[in-house]
Amino acid sequence: MPDSPFTSVAPYYDALMSNVPYDMWADYVEEVFEHLRVTPRRILDIATGTGSVALLLAERGYKVTGVDLSAPMLEQARRKARDAGLDIDFIQRDAAELNLPADSFEAAICLYDSFNYIVEPARLLWAFQGTAAALVAGGVFVFDLNTVYSLEQELFTQQNLSPQRDVRYRWRSRYDRTTRIATVDMEFWTADGAHFRETHYERGYTEAEIIGMLDTAGFILEGAFEAYTFLPPGPRSERVFYVARAGEGCSGTIGDD
Repeated sequence: MPDSPFTSVAPYYDALMSNVPYDMWADYVEEVFEHLRVTPRRILDIATGTGSVALLLAERGYKVTGVDLSAPMLEQARRKARDAGLDIDFIQRDAAELNLPADSFEAAICLYDSFNYIVEPARLLWAFQGTAAALVAGGVFVFDLNTVYSLEQELFTQQNLSPQRDVRYRWRSRYDRTTRIATVDMEFWTADGAHFRETHYERGYTEAEIIGMLDTAGFILEGAFEAYTFLPPGPRSERVFYVARAGEGCSGTIGDD
């Protein structure tokens, strides 16, 4: 199992992401369900991180299973679920090597550009195939990706060094147009005196590549949408949501072509 970049930052991740409107993300997932006229009960949250969206969905009555590569992030997720009195299964698993029981879920989600972290196209296809295998026929798959445009613009280059913040940070992004990989060097300072660095990598995928992989994995595309809408993305869209359904007999396995 490869190492996760979300290691040192895990105890501070929720403070770092305190401005992220997770409620809006959960709302959009439910809007997609309503748009497709489906009522899933069991949801797989791929790359669940510290479980923020998983907790919100569990509070709304769904049976949620969260998977993530990072053990420290899952430790935070389990603590949060325990404190909230929520019954959520959190499993350490590489998104490209899910190997979950077949027909276990009516829906799967992967949010906040987590699939961009899979920089090898073959492994991203494996992730789609593993998701397809875990879904019932007709199961809904919702995920988002940072676009090539957003990575080209190096939007990860940012900083917030305000002394009022619990976690201060400086990020510098470098985008390689040949590989379509953005390398983001991150430096953090925390209120409790910690200072550490992490390097993250994201790959930009074209819409055509993603649609082709979904088709190979046995999914039926329902649409590609500008973030948080049901409008088509444009050339300057920074984030695109993909919505697909698992086809009949969809049982992709790792390594299938």
